[in-house]
Amino acid sequence: MDTSKMRLLPKMSSVNSYELLEIGHEIGRVAARLTELLEDTVLRQQLVEIVEELYDLGRVLEVYQIFGGYINRSFGLVVQRNGIRKDYFLRQYKHGIAEHEIKFEHALINHCAARGFTLAARVIANRQGTTYIKPANSKSFFAVYEFLEGEDKYTWDNPALNDEEFVSASKMLAVFHTAALGFDPGKFQRVEPPIRDLLPIFSASLKKFAQIDSVSKFHRFFLGHLKNILESIDHTRITEADASHMLICPIHSDYHPGNLKYENNQVVGIFDFDWSKIDLRLFDVCMAVAYFCCSWDEKNDGDLRLEKAALFLNAYQDQLHQTDGMKPLNAVEIKHLPDMLTAANLCIINWIVSTFYADDDLNDYEYLAYLKHSVRLMYSIEENRSTISQIAADLLKQT
Repeated sequence: MDTSKMRLLPKMSSVNSYELLEIGHEIGRVAARLTELLEDTVLRQQLVEIVEELYDLGRVLEVYQIFGGYINRSFGLVVQRNGIRKDYFLRQYKHGIAEHEIKFEHALINHCAARGFTLAARVIANRQGTTYIKPANSKSFFAVYEFLEGEDKYTWDNPALNDEEFVSASKMLAVFHTAALGFDPGKFQRVEPPIRDLLPIFSASLKKFAQIDSVSKFHRFFLGHLKNILESIDHTRITEADASHMLICPIHSDYHPGNLKYENNQVVGIFDFDWSKIDLRLFDVCMAVAYFCCSWDEKNDGDLRLEKAALFLNAYQDQLHQTDGMKPLNAVEIKHLPDMLTAANLCIINWIVSTFYADDDLNDYEYLAYLKHSVRLMYSIEENRSTISQIAADLLKQT
């Protein structure tokens, strides 16, 4: 072999090889950090340009990313105008959201505000007079809101409210439902169908996810309980005749402890209306019960806390007895409360499952914990159906 035009690769000890490998790892870490800093810089500048060029709010001084959401990205802004500093909330909507869904959300918030509901942050109009924008250099829609004061005390998986906060949260849901009465969305609607139409869709989608080839712990647990989940869907039906006697109104659809702000044991703010739609009022109430009144404690995770459910439902009913505009839950709604509670929890299960299979980067253990929790709640609701029915029946005794 003529080696005159070849380069001899030098021998290297394992120690030297390991040192080079460590250098390579360090270069990788530096590159990752640099990429992260550049992404943050680009994002901040994009948000600053949106506010300063497309809105008449002033100069942006500080930008903070707000964590906790699963769907949209949220930011807190400090803006100065004429020497006065003011805070705003900026939302970057998820990719794929329909424009008319944003219009529905914003129209509902404005309708409630016009009727005196002050606990939802108003949407700020931009220079063009619209309440959202889609910059030329982005695939996302953005909207700016007033910043709600109050404390972010809880999350959807940490409903550790005290009794005063429970009562306040329940009464505030009733106040929101009352304020939303008379809302005319026009041609703007949510893409998601009403809950009565959603249940059959859940069955089809869950069966499809079951066909996925996966060895994850999440998938094994899902398959192990799929039969019972599908049976629960099949057994949860509300006839059209009964539904005709149940109140339909704008609902929040994601009313949980993490979407509220608190001060002195009272709810002082409500946000995240991007799941709102027109549907059965009872569905919104039961979704709230599933979120607020289910234990996340390790020893009894997934158990429906019956005393908290009774507290929440009684406070909701009591608020409507004391005010004009919306009637309390009626006999037909109360009859179907156990079934609707099941339906609300099935909605959460479907969200957990569909979200997990749609994103390969999600944490298997995190979403397994969510799924286990909601499946346990499904069983807890069934085991306590007679007690739930009695709690519901007692609501009719209120005057």
